[in-house]
Amino acid sequence: MSFYADSIYPVREDVAAIHASQIKKLGSPGTWGTGMQRLAIVNEARQSGYQAGVLEEPDQPGAIPDMELSAVARRVVHRLTVSPKDMDKDFYDAAIKEGLSDVEYVEIVGLIARFTCFDVFARGIGVPLRPLPAPQPGQPTRDRPATVVLEKAWVPTIPAGPDGGDFGLALFGLWQPYIMRGLSLVPDEYRAHHDLEEVQYMPSAHFMEFDYQHHEGLTRPQAEIVASRVSALNECFY
Repeated sequence: MSFYADSIYPVREDVAAIHASQIKKLGSPGTWGTGMQRLAIVNEARQSGYQAGVLEEPDQPGAIPDMELSAVARRVVHRLTVSPKDMDKDFYDAAIKEGLSDVEYVEIVGLIARFTCFDVFARGIGVPLRPLPAPQPGQPTRDRPATVVLEKAWVPTIPAGPDGGDFGLALFGLWQPYIMRGLSLVPDEYRAHHDLEEVQYMPSAHFMEFDYQHHEGLTRPQAEIVASRVSALNECFY
């Protein structure tokens, strides 16, 4: 049965499948957070959304983690969820000074970005937010890439091309823009976002093919107009 079988609108099966897969994996340990901690981050984001009136709490929210995040983590989650346009370097620096590590910050950003996408999608097609999975045992891998450097982002990133070493070349190929590499301090979050965008936006191999049509109902120019308009309304600095 499709992950969105309760929708009155048809949902492409590849979209339903990637959403189902990534929500299920939330309960597994990540790179810097346990399954319980990652669930707590998403649950905190949802609670912020309910309080702000931008999400409706479902009757069956799924697993509610029995743990409390640190004050700085909650503050970062709330800002990312409710007012991401107000994120700035001073806010990031303050979070680091208060004890959040750069890798933890990136993992939180990655999780909130993906699960906000899933929740807004569910809201848009008129179905309840999908239930959170149960936490799985295990410890995070805590693998920090050896080739990260401070480039133009607030956080260290893996350089594109040969400067990223064999790991970077395997991860990105010969080139990848900053908007994608911004999550490369936590490669698993980069991979998850890449996999999601390959389905929801378009396969990156076709990025420079301006007549390529990934969506049945939208031409490439129409898809870009929608993306640009939404970005403008959200005051995305990109």
